[in-house]
Amino acid sequence: MAPEKFRIAITGDYERQALHLAAWDTLGEQVELVPFHRPFESLSATVAALRDFDAITLMRERTPLPRAVLEQLPRLKLIVFPGRSITNLDYAAAAERGITVCGGVATSPQPRDGGVATSPPPRDGGGGGPPSELALALMLACAWQIPAADALVRAGGWSFRPGLALRGKTLGIVGYGTLGKPMARHGHSLGMNVLAFSRSLSDQGASADGVQRADLETLLRASDVISLHLPLTSATTGLIGAHEIASLKPGVIFINTARAAIVDQSAMLEALRTSKIAMAGLDVFDQEPLPADHPLLKLPNVIMTPHIGYVTTGNLARMYAEMIQVLAAYRQGVLKNRHTPPQAL
Repeated sequence: MAPEKFRIAITGDYERQALHLAAWDTLGEQVELVPFHRPFESLSATVAALRDFDAITLMRERTPLPRAVLEQLPRLKLIVFPGRSITNLDYAAAAERGITVCGGVATSPQPRDGGVATSPPPRDGGGGGPPSELALALMLACAWQIPAADALVRAGGWSFRPGLALRGKTLGIVGYGTLGKPMARHGHSLGMNVLAFSRSLSDQGASADGVQRADLETLLRASDVISLHLPLTSATTGLIGAHEIASLKPGVIFINTARAAIVDQSAMLEALRTSKIAMAGLDVFDQEPLPADHPLLKLPNVIMTPHIGYVTTGNLARMYAEMIQVLAAYRQGVLKNRHTPPQAL
């Protein structure tokens, strides 16, 4: 009788590219791969789909694994995700059930049975490029209201309202790290003045990049366009609250390709309804996917994308390759890149 196969669930494969972009066959014939191409509609649906798997791969935060799910996955031994952290996995519940959690970023290998881990594949430049390009695209789409103009032309119309020229306007970047710095360069290329807020940014560093360092209050009051490029931590959760939104310049363009929880969603919705925020370009939401009755769907001054800031062929190929290396090591008796959850999330 043939031995039972090691079953791996590839969750969050919305693009239907996982099996094409990486060498899953290197895991051997005793592995069964099952990709899932749609979000699970509920926690019970998640349990039903994943109950009979030995390992689960996660594509960022697309598939929540809270305690209520993990406690009903008796066969699960390993969870693998790309990157340094993930916010919708209950690490404590996984640890209590003896489920190993591994990230996709190289750390010191931990052999299970004395094995030796190999090096991870090279990273292709990090996450700064695609998210900032999407933020730029959303900024331009908001300034020129491109989706509405496209719909008008398709409906046989032609006369349209004026766009907003960005040259000479002020771009405020909240979070000036690997994700914010490329956005500053995009702003400069359009002839915009750039303000940057970051607790680690010095006047000297700002000057070297041709940006002006500003505290958060000054940036919010002075900017014509605001773009968020922060990680979600205990310090950044709710950073842009009702008070901060009230201080915005009337008619501002607001871009968020970071995380929805950085912003008070109720205050943002009210500002959109009253046109305090003239246009918003959003790639992240408090509920993903958006339910059919979500209030954002009723607002004409919002341009939305389905959390795709990291979704490029190159990034997906790299992330799947990282996870395959972790899975291959595990199959050889090695714990590679075992993850310790961040304390500040």
